[in-house]
Amino acid sequence: MNRRGLTRSIACAAALAGVASTGAPAAAQAKVVEPVWVTKQVDIAAGQTKSVTLKCPARAVALNGTASHASSSIPGANARRWTFRFDRSGSAVLRCVRLRLPHNVSGISLVVGTTFEPVFEVPPGFTQTIDVKCPTGEVPTGWGLDRSGDANGLSIAAAVPTAKGWSFAVENTGATGAAGSLNARCLERKQRASSGQHHTFATRIASFTEQIENDATASRSCRSDEYSVATGVSLPASDDIVLTSTGLTGERGAEWTFSQTSGATPVQTSLICLARTTGFRR
Repeated sequence: MNRRGLTRSIACAAALAGVASTGAPAAAQAKVVEPVWVTKQVDIAAGQTKSVTLKCPARAVALNGTASHASSSIPGANARRWTFRFDRSGSAVLRCVRLRLPHNVSGISLVVGTTFEPVFEVPPGFTQTIDVKCPTGEVPTGWGLDRSGDANGLSIAAAVPTAKGWSFAVENTGATGAAGSLNARCLERKQRASSGQHHTFATRIASFTEQIENDATASRSCRSDEYSVATGVSLPASDDIVLTSTGLTGERGAEWTFSQTSGATPVQTSLICLARTTGFRR
């Protein structure tokens, strides 16, 4: 089942005036991209639900939010916030980024946007495929799923990053029809300072093949000069394997946890990595 929804997009920004400067020349290659992440453990009594909002530090923007055991993951209209809904205890991680400006660079704003696509009601056992694209000039850095209603059986069978967005496959593993919303968080690739220099973010999509058997966890990392910002996955349609959680660890790492009841299955995983070494130029 492949149905195109009504796209809805929002954009938000964080000004960088006053970020601590470095002594590096404007054209120098330096680690001006500063990763920042926020984590929270969420404890919930049985039968309860809870919404938790994480916020990036000052002058940083939210690139992606991941959580174990969250029923929904929703980027906020504010550039620094991300909200999760939990129906059992778990943990959340918010990936943020800000810039260390050279001493002669000023007047920079980081712009992020979110594109939403509805997931129309999916019958039990069916799969809906949806592409969510970033606006021109923006690169994908994160995604989330918002499940509507109780006992919602929607699960991610594929979340594949592309140069322009995400390709999703959402499967209904429940007993009744289920609906929701997918979102893609996007980062404005180029910034121009009021002082005349410009900067460009660089992202890379790393792809891997994992051999999964029973309940297993796969771990991967970005390169030493990169920051891990989002995970992707693609499960074989004909198998009973399920993605139970995926998240980001440390500055460069990522994990995927699967449940597989029979045999061994090859699974495709992917990781979006953001380069930290870059520079401002005129």
